[in-house]
Amino acid sequence: MDLYIKSFNRAYLLHRTLESIRKNLLGFEGRIIVLDDGTPQIYLDELLSLFPEIEIRKSPYYFDKSKAITDNKSPKNMVPTDFWKAELMKGTDSFILIEDDTWFSKPVDFQLLNREVELMQMDMVKFMWLGNSKLISKNSKDFGKLINKVEPELWTQNSLLFNFIFRSNRFKGKKIANMFYNLDEALLKYYQFYIVAGGVFSKRYYQTCWKESSNKVDELQQISQLLKSRKKFNVGNTVHEVLKTTIKTTSSMMAKNHLGSTVDIHKVNQILNKAWMNGKRYEITDFESDLPSKWIENQLENDPEEGKALAQQWRQWYEVFEASYKNIGCNF
Repeated sequence: MDLYIKSFNRAYLLHRTLESIRKNLLGFEGRIIVLDDGTPQIYLDELLSLFPEIEIRKSPYYFDKSKAITDNKSPKNMVPTDFWKAELMKGTDSFILIEDDTWFSKPVDFQLLNREVELMQMDMVKFMWLGNSKLISKNSKDFGKLINKVEPELWTQNSLLFNFIFRSNRFKGKKIANMFYNLDEALLKYYQFYIVAGGVFSKRYYQTCWKESSNKVDELQQISQLLKSRKKFNVGNTVHEVLKTTIKTTSSMMAKNHLGSTVDIHKVNQILNKAWMNGKRYEITDFESDLPSKWIENQLENDPEEGKALAQQWRQWYEVFEASYKNIGCNF
């Protein structure tokens, strides 16, 4: 089973991702492939010196984005969905896909995980649900030592009705349905059936999700495509969460306009990457803890151009971003 990591300009996080694989994915002997979309080469070279076993494959947008970052400019918001899909289809029939802001927080017996994926014929196994029980189903169909196979608690399996209620703002259908159902909670439960990354995928599941992507990440469209296919997918989750993430930084501000707070995230990542490169690193092997806020603040405050003003903007943005997750029941 291959393991892929989607990466963009956060070498300071990717270091911990890779270290967690080395320390916590016990018995893993597959390929580790980084799908990078613009991290400057100087940082990739440092990672390759630390983890010579990894492969790095670059998106079609890599050179334009990395040049923009090196020139202290904001890169264009182009999402390499076709590149991700093409690369993933070259590998093993089942694969692990994670992102550069996630890490294995506890030891996982990979050989046992692989056997259970094969025996249960799993198409998707979720490793992380942010402490939110609504994101995993209680309807267990089968279970092993590591994996629960479940029946998702879906409000409807009809793609047309799903689109009508959850993807369209033109009709009164959602308002009427909301009188009888908690649709926000109902929508959350579709994530028992779907993840962007953070688990095991089969090729057939991933191909169906991303059949029509138009180089953007539209999660509701992907859920709709799964429903529309009418294929039977075996989905589930690990018995315990084995992956953690951080929302203290992000790769871009795409799809975050609704927050009402912003920060120059490319500047933030540039400063944190440089600090990491210069040896000013947080405790990389502390896999139980989130990215330390104090480390972020110290690096931002020491910036000679914006310093404390940028650190304050970051704190305000992070508080709003974290609240948006807590409001739907997630806990970091």
